Amino acid sequence: MSLDYTRATRLCPVRGLDDRLRTAVTAYAGQQLLGDLEETAEMCCETRSVPIMPPHGWRRGLLRGLFSSFRLVGLEIGPFTSAAVVTPSVIVIATVTDRGTEVRLGARLADVSLRVVDPALYGQATGVDVQARWFGSSDASTYLLPLDAGPDGQAFLARLRDLTAAARQT
Repeated sequence: MSLDYTRATRLCPVRGLDDRLRTAVTAYAGQQLLGDLEETAEMCCETRSVPIMPPHGWRRGLLRGLFSSFRLVGLEIGPFTSAAVVTPSVIVIATVTDRGTEVRLGARLADVSLRVVDPALYGQATGVDVQARWFGSSDASTYLLPLDAGPDGQAFLARLRDLTAAARQT
């Protein structure tokens, strides 16, 4: 069972990111020796995702039970904000939840594969599956980069496709 989200994506410079995301991206770039992303970024976006709670009834009770189970094992379900910064050679993705949990990933752009999200896994969620061998990992895995269906989300996705294809050519 998936949880649907409303999403709002905006294109912005790295310095225009939410403070928590900018700190996460900058720290990750420093840790991975990626240089100054503010200087090398071709594009950057930020997406706010807020869960859509189901209407009253059995589904609500079922989801409340699932949420309780998730919380018991330490998983969070709730609003979160994600950023993606793309340079000519790398992609860095950071996600922070409203409760402070943080995910930071980066990969060589030439090694990235993009796929349309699978509605069976993500419901009506919008975005793109980014598959890569992330820095620090020997195996490839997929991460959902949330994007809305509006002009900024679609412009980011189109440019990401172009930059990924160009990185593979070099």
